[in-house]
Amino acid sequence: MKRKDGELYYKVQEVAYLINLSPATLFNLIKINHQMKENGEEGFLPNVTKINNVQHFKQSEVKEIRACIAKLKRGDLKQYRTQETTYQKMKQENEELKKKLAELEGGTKK
Repeated sequence: MKRKDGELYYKVQEVAYLINLSPATLFNLIKINHQMKENGEEGFLPNVTKINNVQHFKQSEVKEIRACIAKLKRGDLKQYRTQETTYQKMKQENEELKKKLAELEGGTKK
């Protein structure tokens, strides 16, 4: 916690603890929020303030952050995900194998 200009600022890790979220998840959400703003879209989190090159949020923004994250639904940020999950890879591989199997079965019936 830091005090700057009479306002309390929390590190991202402290905010994550306060809103019962893992710090890694909050860092990922901040990264996605930054990408959205770079693309000209409206972000869903308030801007972070850097103090000594460490990201902080104002104490007054903690409730807003909690509310914004609570509004998110599964799949809302899917387009910003950079890596495929193992499930997605296996599902795609399964579809490809089904197509190959259908081709082989179709070729042997004729």
